[in-house]
Parts: sequence; C-alpha cells; structure tokens
Amino acid sequence: MSQKRADELFQLVLNAGLPYGYQQANCHNVSHYIYMLLLSNGVTTSKIWTFSPGLYSSSSSELISFTDTKKLSPTGTIDWGYHVAPILHVQKGKEISEMVIDLGLFPEGPVHYKTWLNKLKTRKLLHLIMDADWYLFNSSMIPNYQLNNDPAYDHDQNVDLPYFFWDKLINDFFKYEGESKDNKWLPKGLAINETAMVFYNNEIAPILKMNSHKELVQDYKNLVGNVFNFETVFRDDKWNYDMTPEFQEKYQFIISKYKESYFTNLNKWDSMASTLENNLLK
Repeated sequence: MSQKRADELFQLVLNAGLPYGYQQANCHNVSHYIYMLLLSNGVTTSKIWTFSPGLYSSSSSELISFTDTKKLSPTGTIDWGYHVAPILHVQKGKEISEMVIDLGLFPEGPVHYKTWLNKLKTRKLLHLIMDADWYLFNSSMIPNYQLNNDPAYDHDQNVDLPYFFWDKLINDFFKYEGESKDNKWLPKGLAINETAMVFYNNEIAPILKMNSHKELVQDYKNLVGNVFNFETVFRDDKWNYDMTPEFQEKYQFIISKYKESYFTNLNKWDSMASTLENNLLK
C-alpha cells in the first residue's frame, strides 16, 4: 500500500476507541482487534512480536521496562515480557517497508519496525514478523530442543519457529479460537484496559499529587496499576496476596462501582468484536 493509505488506516485505528492508554497489559488483544478491524476493511496485515530475555531464557530476568509517565504503576515502571503490534506493508520507492501501528508508543502515525524495536531499549530482544491471525503464544520452562526430543511431549506445533528458537522457551502460537474465543479473552482484555483507564482518570489522577491522599493513591495504584491485581478483582472476582478480602472490603464501594463499569465495557467490546468477526465471515 502507499504511505497515504497507511496514514488513512492509522486514522481508522485511532478513531476506533481502543483503550491503548493503559500500557500494563493486553497488547495482544489490542493488536488482534486492529487486525480484525483492518481485515474487515479489506486490508491484510502482519504482526511483529518481540520477546525479552526474561521471557525466552531461564537464565535471565531482564524485561522490557520503561518509566510510567502516568505514575499509575506502584513500582513506577511498565514491565513487559513481550510486546506485539500490527504491521502494514508500505511501498517506499522500489522497496516494501514494514510499518508498525502502536498507538501507545507512537500515537502520531505508523513507524518503521526498527524504530519500534529501538523504542523498547532492551538488549538481546528477539522478534518475529508473522501472519496477523496468530493471536497468542505458549511458553514453558523447558527449551524447545528438549520438548522436541521428549517422547512424552506429543503436542503438534502450529508454527515452525526459526532455528534460533531451538533453545528458547517460546514454543508455539495459536489462533483466536477454541478456549480463547469461548472464554472471550479478547473483549475481556479490552474491557480491563478501558475500565482501568476510566478508574485512573476519575479516581487517581485528580488526587495523584495530594499528600493528604498519599495512602489512598498507593492503594489505588496497587489495585489498578498492577494488572494482575486488577484482573483478579474485576475479571475473576477473586483475591490474592495483595488484594486480600480485607482490602476488598475496605474499598467495596469503589470496587462495586467499577465492576459494573467493567461488565458494561465487556458487553460493548464483545459486541464490537462479534460484529467484526461476522463481517469477516460474509
């Protein structure tokens, strides 16, 4: 496609209302929704996946990490084991350029995939450019070469990974079907992100710099700024080491309010994703 067409598609994505402001998680769900949105408009895309050493190597704990400018994260940083974004194939003279759409990192337009990788500022990143219909991946604590030589391992891989993955822990990719689709992983992920951003904008941002609310801000950060805590409470209706029954009882009113918001957002994204899927079947 031309650069002009790529810019038009970026505006289409930008106007889709995706909750990209919450960068703690669900890049795979944002990316997959964009893939379906563009495919429903007759545009075929790819995805670029990048993996930090902490995810693909049992001997490293290094993650993709950068300062949280919103000051929502309780640790002050955003930390990713992996990141993924859609790619457009743009004609640049006689060459085809892989241009990434990543609203969170580059909100002004598509950028070359090498610019995108450099933005992540992580040593020894691995990246794959793949067909966009691959939704997510499986990993294990056992390297691929051991799995492939283990007679007890009878799982047929969906993807033939490159040779340099032979000693890595990323061992397969799967499509949005079966368990992931039946359990609505995509709309749940988008609903989590949207609800978290509404919570941040309404409840945290107005009191973020008030010393009189320092303890409340920290509690809200632990609830919202840590995606595992947020999913535990709002998506799964459970508790964990941080989100104890006592904590949830203390903030039961605000939790109840935003659980209602979460389910409203879930219904919205479920309907929108279903509409796109139905359009693709026509």
